[in-house]
Amino acid sequence: MFLSPPALLLPFLPSSALSCQLPSCSLSGTELQSVPLLARSPSTNRKYPPLPVDKLEEEMNRRMADDNKLFREEFNALPVCPIQASCDAASKEENKEKNRYVNILPYDHSRVHLSSLEGVPDSDFINASFINGYQEKNKFIAAQGPKEETVNDFWRMIWEQNTATIVMVTNLKERKECKCAQYWPDQGCWTYGNIRVSVEDTMVLVDYTIRKFCIQQVGDVSGKKPQRLVTQFHFTSWPDFGVPFTPIGMLKFLKKVKTYNPQYAGPIVVHCSAGVGRTGTFIVIDAMLDMMIVEKKVDVFGFVARIRAQRCQMVQTDMQYVFIFQALLEHYLYGDTELEVTSLESHLAKLYNLSPGAGSGLEAEFKKLTSIKIQNDKMRTGNLPANMKKNRVLQIIPCDWKREGRYVCTDTNTPIRYQSTTSFV
Repeated sequence: MFLSPPALLLPFLPSSALSCQLPSCSLSGTELQSVPLLARSPSTNRKYPPLPVDKLEEEMNRRMADDNKLFREEFNALPVCPIQASCDAASKEENKEKNRYVNILPYDHSRVHLSSLEGVPDSDFINASFINGYQEKNKFIAAQGPKEETVNDFWRMIWEQNTATIVMVTNLKERKECKCAQYWPDQGCWTYGNIRVSVEDTMVLVDYTIRKFCIQQVGDVSGKKPQRLVTQFHFTSWPDFGVPFTPIGMLKFLKKVKTYNPQYAGPIVVHCSAGVGRTGTFIVIDAMLDMMIVEKKVDVFGFVARIRAQRCQMVQTDMQYVFIFQALLEHYLYGDTELEVTSLESHLAKLYNLSPGAGSGLEAEFKKLTSIKIQNDKMRTGNLPANMKKNRVLQIIPCDWKREGRYVCTDTNTPIRYQSTTSFV
């Protein structure tokens, strides 16, 4: 991995010192949409320094008190636009239709430049921005979900940037709204502009799908154009503007991305719909896991501030901000628990070994499980006074999102919802 010196990372500047120059765009046509903008951060002198990993659980419990009050304060203290930046290219009349949302535009200084097509004005524009990793310059490209009219540009960017990994953290449709155009064929091959994309393999898992594509430039009569393998990791369990119920699936997903991305490849392209909320959350978790290994601390506030200087609105909600901390704590406390089947026997042998005064590894692992705190805020329905008598054991109450709901009919044919304590597994 290429490690850039700290000077390559954009500095954090307080919002009170700088303003952000965002173009004023008006809606023209029903195709153009906007996403809710974050309120401009008030001037604040409060600082949020990096946290040592051994203090992470204590600090999280403190900040999550009173319904995440301190977390909301911290998130709201983030500078919306840490630097003075223009979005002139994105605001050009020729490029306005290429933007999925009129208020999520790439800055000129960090936008991805495509090669210009002969005779096509402003064909170098795509709504995508270079984003630094923890210690790696331009490790990622944060992009909006392609529109039907920008799919060709998307694949041109993949080719020109030598990208081998695409991370998709949105579904094509959510709440009956189109969030992203399907930019790949279901089977066989299809040509997008001058890039031919063929599906080589598809693996559907619980939280995500892995698709492998073979891509090649077309139009070369010699037939000697090289082929490249591009892997798409599509996380399907992340609700729009929300967060997954647990970070476990996301951590396993991120591990796969890290494992599969070749060292020789160009930037990892990450996209959701707007390319700022879920996209930013994924990038921050990746960077902070790297920082956790190197420095034994995390700096979520500082890192979000830095990448917002490369693309506006990165990490869009306080829920996403809290989810970053939850993922980091999950990784710190329990680590990577996934095992290859071939290593199961040797792993069990290690667990059976007794440590002086500590017992076996199996006992230590089970103790970790019993130390997991009950999250009563996610079991509100089962804890309602009207439902308490329905629970046989007060410590065993189903999470709200896992409850089974059944409808029964009375004599008056009025549907009544019956809440049981049966959970889906």
